[in-house]
Amino acid sequence: MNHASSLVRNGRVFDGLGNAPQQVDLRIRDGQIIEIGPDLRATDETVIDATGLIVSPGLIDLHTHVFSGVGLYSVDPVDAGLRTGVTSMLDTGTAGSLTYPNFDRFILSRADEDIFALLNISMIGAIQGHPEFPPFMGDLNDGRHAHVPSAVACVERFPQRIVGMKVRLTSGLANFEEKNEWAGFHGVFEAADQTGRPCMIHHAASRIPTNTVLQALRAGDTYTHLYNPHPDHPFDERGAPLEALLEARDRGVIFDVGHGVGAFVWRVAEPACREFEFWPDTISTDIHQFNLHGPVVDLPTTMTKFLYLGMPLEQVIRASTSAPAAAMRVQDRIGTLAVGRQADVVLLKLEEGRFTLTDTEGQTRTTNQKLVPVSVCKQGHWVPCGRAREEYVHDCGAR
Repeated sequence: MNHASSLVRNGRVFDGLGNAPQQVDLRIRDGQIIEIGPDLRATDETVIDATGLIVSPGLIDLHTHVFSGVGLYSVDPVDAGLRTGVTSMLDTGTAGSLTYPNFDRFILSRADEDIFALLNISMIGAIQGHPEFPPFMGDLNDGRHAHVPSAVACVERFPQRIVGMKVRLTSGLANFEEKNEWAGFHGVFEAADQTGRPCMIHHAASRIPTNTVLQALRAGDTYTHLYNPHPDHPFDERGAPLEALLEARDRGVIFDVGHGVGAFVWRVAEPACREFEFWPDTISTDIHQFNLHGPVVDLPTTMTKFLYLGMPLEQVIRASTSAPAAAMRVQDRIGTLAVGRQADVVLLKLEEGRFTLTDTEGQTRTTNQKLVPVSVCKQGHWVPCGRAREEYVHDCGAR
């Protein structure tokens, strides 16, 4: 059975803010963290033994596609959620104003995870546009799809879940017509301004110049697919960040991984991170049907890739917990382990061995450490990771 009251003991506790881990215990009651400290005394509660494990805030994936049953891309939230250690996620523009009401009714309200959404500036959302499934027809195949009044009305109708706007700027998703991309570009900022929300920009293989996009982004906006392989990625031929990229970071723009099926390659990430120390602010999967079984798999696998690149573990956890929570403006509820916060917790194991990590071009690297989710607590209720929801048994190693 689920346990509303529990005590997590003997783990290495990472608060999610990038601080060094502490050897402390967590007491959880009624869906909240009520006490953190060393050697807490067990009362009438379930004790979770986290010996040898990392205790982290529940993981938050800032880039997912989980509008299952609509279009080509989306997976069911269960495939990207609790079983992988993810307790909250952001669907990034799968739904537009024409489709969002059913996304809210049939997916968001029924999921075990907290799911927030970015509304696609395209009325139809991201439902097509994969080259293996003709006709190739993207979000902005017709520039009229970037309809600002409809987007604004949708946000006003669903203000709790829609936390921002999204546009996908890729020439092929705009019928290879530059005017259609510009319609999406201008529309997403106009809708964001009118609704007082940030936006996320997907920009890869676009006819809109990289510097133009970077210079337009405002504090709190997110640039995703940071380490993509296309010639218009924001690094020069040496792997150094463009000046406009550095200026955007100084302004408070958020830079997100958005791994996906075609947006993370070692040949860009390795020099950018290792030589020029341009690390991501947020680590996300862009998980969907075409990468669920590789190369993405899940958020802990994507996090492992940045451990391999040399990002400190506490920063990897921060980029997968408190940083995405702040990007969604929900950091007062989730993303950190602190008294009074929602009891979203994951136990992770840092396994030792030889593991292969694959990028979106099929290039591999071998690492000796891998993050593996063990069990997860969502608002006080524990479930084991790594199994489908219908197979869950709520033993969680409780003692």
